[in-house]
Amino acid sequence: MTPPEPSATLSPTATIDWFPASATPTRAPTHTMAPTPDQRPGVTGQILADDFTHLETWQTLNSQVGNVTFGREELTIAVAQPKGQLFSLRNAPVLTDYYLEITATASLCRSGDVYGLLLHANSDRDFYRFLIGCNGQLRLERVKNAEVVLLHDWTVSGQVPPGSPLVSRIGVWAYNQEMRFFINGVFQFSAVDPVFRSGTLGIFARSGGQTALSVSFSALDIYRLDADAIPPTPTVTPTPTRTIPGVTLPPTRATPVPGG
Repeated sequence: MTPPEPSATLSPTATIDWFPASATPTRAPTHTMAPTPDQRPGVTGQILADDFTHLETWQTLNSQVGNVTFGREELTIAVAQPKGQLFSLRNAPVLTDYYLEITATASLCRSGDVYGLLLHANSDRDFYRFLIGCNGQLRLERVKNAEVVLLHDWTVSGQVPPGSPLVSRIGVWAYNQEMRFFINGVFQFSAVDPVFRSGTLGIFARSGGQTALSVSFSALDIYRLDADAIPPTPTVTPTPTRTIPGVTLPPTRATPVPGG
């Protein structure tokens, strides 16, 4: 019998993967946003709530320059004399380490006019002066023996649009040698100065031109600060100097501070 011829061996058919697995994407690492530091730490119990109905607590005045008079739960400075200025000091309390808020209503206020607060006042010639310009800028000065020293130059504030009428809630956080300033709850700037650590509070207004200026102050609230809840002021750690045997390195120069 003739043996059958061998049949051809078929090559294995490649298996087609019609639905290939998708590559698993690598997720980018999640960045945790650091919380915004509290610019008003340690604010606790209220010391004083002044509704400006106790007429004996503030200085009043009637003069050729203008008037400082009580209204309905407010104290108004009205400057009538061109380029005149007026202020009023509260007779108590003497403040050290506190947070305060007060409402200022500028009803007549033009570019060049300013108003604001006197802080840590020890007399009518010694105090800090926080100024709000009717052109929408802020400034801080130290006045000692009637001489003015600039602590923070004019800075534009988004919370104080130019012109009037304008209502602003002014906030001041003062602890140790530092003062922080707020308008309508928004932090503006801070300053450190060791000269006046305590004093009374005052209000201020100054005309910059020939027109009248009128600003009213109301709703004063003062709070104490809890020192245990206030973090220490961060300090700069100096970079260690490398020591190389047999080589003397020149001393490291300090980097100048802009504006210093």
